[in-house]
Amino acid sequence: MQSSELTPAVRESALRLSIVEGAMASVFFSITANGLVTGLALYLGAGPLVLGVLGALPFITQLFQLLGAYLEERNGERRMLSVWSEGLSRAMWIPIALLPLWQLSQTISLPLFVVLQLISAALMGIAVNTWTSWMTDLVPAHRRGRYFGVRNTVASFAAMVAGLASGYALDFFKTNANEGLAYAATLGFGLIVAAVGLVLLRLQAEPPMQRREHPALRTMFLAPLADVDYRRLIASATAWAFAVGIAGPFFTAYGIDTLHMNFADLAYMGIVTSIASMICFPFVGRLQDRYGDKIVLLVSAACVVPLPIGWFLSSPDWLWPLFGTSLFAGIFWPGINQGFANLSMARAPSTGKGAYLAAYGAVSGIGVVVSGLLGGVIAELLKHQEFLVFGVTLNHYAVLFVCSIIVRLLSVIFVLRKL
Repeated sequence: MQSSELTPAVRESALRLSIVEGAMASVFFSITANGLVTGLALYLGAGPLVLGVLGALPFITQLFQLLGAYLEERNGERRMLSVWSEGLSRAMWIPIALLPLWQLSQTISLPLFVVLQLISAALMGIAVNTWTSWMTDLVPAHRRGRYFGVRNTVASFAAMVAGLASGYALDFFKTNANEGLAYAATLGFGLIVAAVGLVLLRLQAEPPMQRREHPALRTMFLAPLADVDYRRLIASATAWAFAVGIAGPFFTAYGIDTLHMNFADLAYMGIVTSIASMICFPFVGRLQDRYGDKIVLLVSAACVVPLPIGWFLSSPDWLWPLFGTSLFAGIFWPGINQGFANLSMARAPSTGKGAYLAAYGAVSGIGVVVSGLLGGVIAELLKHQEFLVFGVTLNHYAVLFVCSIIVRLLSVIFVLRKL
């Protein structure tokens, strides 16, 4: 059966619902983003190595996309699989929200925090794959750039508001109550919004999917890797994930520990990025529809290569370089994120689409886990050292930022040749 069996009215209704649901999801993800996770991890006693492990958890999400593809092929249905897996993933945040209030020892609370994060990431991997396959069939190919441009703009606005509100809430509770209550209350609100988003997700229509009977997990995984064009895309995404992941888990920790930023400060930087993204997402979508995803992605990737410089050029009393980094991140990251997403959808065949998307996520996720763990090990080894480079003092986190710049440049060259 073909996705065209949905009537135009039903399809348009589902697309509108998806925009609202995306806003709700962005509120939750904004609240549970790096600032809160890193802050809570530090509160529970995490060091650089644990932060590296937490940064590598997206790999778990991507690895379990393959299981999501297998389940959707077996069931021939994606909506309820998405709802249940995403719902269970978010439910893991209930004990996480209560964790700072339980007064457990660090030897118990920190491992439990990591395990709950891991389970949540694994369940979300199933949801990500089924949702992406679902949306690939739902959104007409000729509208994909413009539609996701609008959807991402709305999501960015919701994330911006949620990020600022949660930043103020965290700082308020830390000042007037205690830090543990700050994390619990903020996460509790995020979970309420997440529940609303799940209801909206359940109400969206799903196009009938093309599927294979009795798919073998091994065959599903190897088929995309045997596709030369898709294999090049996977290699490109993996290289870029490695380049970004080596420093990604440590930016927020650097802001909290080295720049002495509070959560409101971090939220303001996020707002700068979100506003720039909101403005740029529709523009990027039109550019992608006109010039192609590859060109926009490569130009955007080249422009984000030097952005980590803003972090180690900043100081507690002078955050303007970080403001510039946040601004340009909002301008250029949409072209990268939306570009890789669109290419993964466009190059996947109609039959076995979920398996292709899962293989893309699982293999590219290797770049995340390897670089995240490598970054954690390097930061742990250099934890008590500083380096003076061209008059700039670099601590263990800043060294990773320099490494990321170098590897990002090499990755852009690699992607240019492979993609």
